[in-house]
Amino acid sequence: MELKKSLFILTIVVPFAVLAQNGDTSKVNILKEVTVTGFKTVRGTGHMPEVRDGIIYAGKKNEVIMVDSLDANKAINNTRQIVGRIPGLNIVETETGGFTANGIATRGLNPIQSIEMNTRQNGYNISADIFGYNEAYYIPSMEAVSRIEMVRGAASLQFGSQFGGLVNYVTKEAPANKPFEFITSQTIGSFGMYNSFNAIGGTYKKFSYYGYVQYRNMDGYRPNSQQWQLSGFGKLQYKVSKKYNAGVEYSLLRNQLKMPGGLTDSLFNASPKISTRARNWIRSPWNIVTAYANYTPTENTTVSLKTTYLFSHRSLVWRNEDGGPGALDEINPATNAFVPREVGNEDMHNATTELRVSQNYTVGNQKSTLAGGIRYAYAWFKRQGGGEGTVNSDFDLSITGNWGYDLDFVTTNIAPFVENIFRVGKRFSITPGFRFEYLQSTAKGYKLANDTKQISSEHLTRDFPFIGIGLAL
Repeated sequence: MELKKSLFILTIVVPFAVLAQNGDTSKVNILKEVTVTGFKTVRGTGHMPEVRDGIIYAGKKNEVIMVDSLDANKAINNTRQIVGRIPGLNIVETETGGFTANGIATRGLNPIQSIEMNTRQNGYNISADIFGYNEAYYIPSMEAVSRIEMVRGAASLQFGSQFGGLVNYVTKEAPANKPFEFITSQTIGSFGMYNSFNAIGGTYKKFSYYGYVQYRNMDGYRPNSQQWQLSGFGKLQYKVSKKYNAGVEYSLLRNQLKMPGGLTDSLFNASPKISTRARNWIRSPWNIVTAYANYTPTENTTVSLKTTYLFSHRSLVWRNEDGGPGALDEINPATNAFVPREVGNEDMHNATTELRVSQNYTVGNQKSTLAGGIRYAYAWFKRQGGGEGTVNSDFDLSITGNWGYDLDFVTTNIAPFVENIFRVGKRFSITPGFRFEYLQSTAKGYKLANDTKQISSEHLTRDFPFIGIGLAL
């Protein structure tokens, strides 16, 4: 990992001497010296180089967090301890409250489910949708993440139009010098927390692989906040030659959470451990499949292609908070039962392909870099909600009657982009860029209003040009 600034480099040169087998100390075989070089960032943070893997970072405010360098609770993805070192970051931790991934945002934006961020893993999208519903219900286990890359708002020129910029979780690579490696970590904490992380990896000839499975169970510090989570990741790569490699990746999440309900200020002041709901449940299975290829025909040229298919779901059954969090969820004396709960379902599918090309070239005595590409994305999102559920307390998603709303959203996106670093002297660089977003969106379905179906069918096409320039000294 190449980092700019804020970096210690530790080099150890170890000479080896081996005595002759007969014990004769006069005959000593001197082996070739071994140099071990290690990188450790100051406070676990640093900055990206001007160009890496065909992506231009020059002229953009960026940070990179080396997760292995942090003293943080990685077993439960403690966001404050991991990414809280970045100045100006808004953080919300919602895992114990019912949402499976904590949220972040840059100063002034909404951090819930990282909705204002372009959320990626190993360079590809992992949120529910590209534009219409880009909430992040899944992030990888921090015990399997090597670094977190963050590029502020100007990231939109190469990645997308989210205001907050890019956050990219980069998983660990397979060990290059051994065919098999096994790592396990078992963590026990308060409030019934148990976390089991197990990873394997290795390299055999031209094949390399890495994968992990994490299981976590927590009771929570509030009543009615029990949860379990199973997440996994697998990566297989084939190195055809020094210039070309290709691989596939698969990520999954399975979970079930009980939600203790919200609190008003007065309830929180009375006791932050109060629970106002005992019948609220959520489940959000997540699946992401990715295939990629990287080609470096020359020292100055890189080509990469990534295709990702995300197929995921979210189910919710709850006594909603009409009337506010303080509205009681109690048995009705007239029926001797609870009121029916509300049921919601969401199906999320999106396919995204990104092609990136970069080229280094020389103008006079200065080396410049041109990077460009195109993204094609198709997303389908089905949302059903307002269904009248049962009066039970378990995870029962059955409904009586119709859905309160049943909507289908489809988004097609095509986005070419290009950026160029012009270097002036040894330190100063100018990086202009351009991105064009084409969007086609449709919405079909109905919504009940006073027991009357309001049928909707909308079609909208729009496009947006983005122009930016970055200066670096």
